[in-house]
Amino acid sequence: MNYIWYPLVDAIQSGFDTLKIHYRLSDRVFFDTLGDEKFRIQAQAHHISPLLEYTPVALFDPDRTISLEDKFSRVDVNPYIRFGPIFTRILDPERTDPNDLIVCDILTHILAHIDRICGMSKRDFKIIMMIDEIESGVYGDKQAASLFSVVEKRALAEALLVFYETSNGLRCLDALFRVIMTDFHVRLRDNNEVVFYSPQTFDKREDRKLRFIIDLFLPVDFPFVIHWQYTYGSIGHDESMMLEGFVL
Repeated sequence: MNYIWYPLVDAIQSGFDTLKIHYRLSDRVFFDTLGDEKFRIQAQAHHISPLLEYTPVALFDPDRTISLEDKFSRVDVNPYIRFGPIFTRILDPERTDPNDLIVCDILTHILAHIDRICGMSKRDFKIIMMIDEIESGVYGDKQAASLFSVVEKRALAEALLVFYETSNGLRCLDALFRVIMTDFHVRLRDNNEVVFYSPQTFDKREDRKLRFIIDLFLPVDFPFVIHWQYTYGSIGHDESMMLEGFVL
């Protein structure tokens, strides 16, 4: 994907502050004067392609060793593919004002956000609204919600949307645990109790995230139990039938 919204979405999914993305649209080097000294402004785009609107850094970093800071500190864009009428005057070769680079960066941020919104469906909007509500504490413990990553919050929002559409909290819970909290096994015992089991030792952070999810999807009076490291054996699950793994 070679559009200006792609690095924006990539940054959001990586948990990177989108305000720190720096779009570079010019292949010129600017100079400015401070006092009597003239100095060079390092603002030249590295790789502007005549064929691509956005040149992914992966093309020049096949091993993906570059850090997030370096990846988004200089995003090279060819503005003439779609946005020529907007940038033609600003990028006039006769202009030498280095502030033009700041203006171009701001404009590209705005255009990227518009691009992203225009490509979204109603479902995408609902998911974004739910993520905002999760982060603001509408669904419970605000501090516990902050423990989830950006990708995990989206998975929570998607599961909530399905929950509102189907009212099947247990199915949503099972599907959600296939995406996040993957160390946990979820079992329905005798159709009247949900068992959450992790082979790992107790982890306070993970326990808080787990209880946040339980509060979202399980009915208030539905019984559940959480087992860490050891659990009861379950017929059909040989890994749980080892003698040293029993809880009596």
